[in-house]
Amino acid sequence: MSKTPRPTLDSLSSRFARKDTPASAAPSPAVADAPPVSSTSAPAETASPDPGGKPDARVQILTRIDAPTRKRLRMIALEQDRTVQDICEEAIRDFVARHSK
Repeated sequence: MSKTPRPTLDSLSSRFARKDTPASAAPSPAVADAPPVSSTSAPAETASPDPGGKPDARVQILTRIDAPTRKRLRMIALEQDRTVQDICEEAIRDFVARHSK
């Protein structure tokens, strides 16, 4: 019985880094039931439509805050029955309105 050599971590990482899967690889049972994934991805603006069916025209930004501030922000959102996203959007709109000429 001949053993095949085990692949190195480098060869595995390069294989998993590719967006397309090799045709010879058999999908796992969990993946076989999933819908096929397109090799081209749509921009975030068109990927998540709002409930009305229109594409989301907003853009994504990223910011970092300290853990206690995040925790307090989450508590305020919970108290007000709002999302952190909604509170952040409101804060940014207010800031822009105050500083616009």
